[in-house]
Amino acid sequence: MEQDILHTAIEKLYEHSKFRLEVISLHHNSKNQAYDGMLRFGENLTKTEFLFKVKKRLTLSKTPGINTTDTKNTILIADYIPKAVKKHLKEKNQSYLDTTGNAFITDKQALFIYIETNNNLPIFSKKPSRAFSKSGLKVIYQILIDEQILNKPYRHIGEVSQVSIDTVRHVLKDLLRDKYIVNVNKKEFKLINKEGLLQEWTAYFNKILRPKLNQRNFNPISKNIRLNTFSINASIGGELAAEQLSNYLIAESAIIYTNKSFFELAKKHEWIPAADGKITLIEQFWAEKEIESTEKMVHPILIYADLLNHPIPRNLETAKIIYNKYVKPTL
Repeated sequence: MEQDILHTAIEKLYEHSKFRLEVISLHHNSKNQAYDGMLRFGENLTKTEFLFKVKKRLTLSKTPGINTTDTKNTILIADYIPKAVKKHLKEKNQSYLDTTGNAFITDKQALFIYIETNNNLPIFSKKPSRAFSKSGLKVIYQILIDEQILNKPYRHIGEVSQVSIDTVRHVLKDLLRDKYIVNVNKKEFKLINKEGLLQEWTAYFNKILRPKLNQRNFNPISKNIRLNTFSINASIGGELAAEQLSNYLIAESAIIYTNKSFFELAKKHEWIPAADGKITLIEQFWAEKEIESTEKMVHPILIYADLLNHPIPRNLETAKIIYNKYVKPTL
């Protein structure tokens, strides 16, 4: 358990609200238990008690293991909780607290505390890393979808990721420093914390790289996002790809990653520009040979990130399905 996170979160809650939480018990072998211990509100808050669980970064994929229907009061505590996850937890009426004082705490009866500090940066973050820069995120994506690329020549990694050899060198150095990868010998690396790297990549991809990629929205004249969409020489992501993978979601929009001209594609498939269009064309951020299949989807990891970037309830539920079925088995 990350005790620094626990105590900092408690201090920040008091700083922003003057509500005091007290640790009344700790489970020292918490890795084998559902919760890390028990907290209690002191002073005049009726001594309400909460079972608590501490995580460094609370992500959507880590919330299914928490029993949000537990009859006891429970609270999740983390260094950093993305907005999409906070929204999901509030909808589930699940209490949470982070190290900047953001809090949603309820005993589902008389107690209700909701604080937004407008500060979502993790306090216990690592020193600045080239790995999670715009260019570095392109390299990490290739590592996540194919671990074997770690031991390919730097030139090859750079070409596939569309970055410089120097960027590849810095990214691997930072991943080694932060213990996502280790040296097997002088020439080989091994990925040892794929789940942690995936969750970091997902958050930073949506925050840093995605907004910097060229993109444009369109609507199909036919009003049908499925018509001809899978026949294009490009990679399908977003809700439409998730519909195919999950057999659960009925897609209302589609994301298409392409290195072709947006307007040539739009003209060919009879799509018209629209600020709130249902089809989003996004600049492809990896190098790839000509697509052989006429029904080409991006990797499930990117579909998962697409869904989390539009965190409405049906997308969050579908993201869990895709994570558990296609992503988790590869970790």
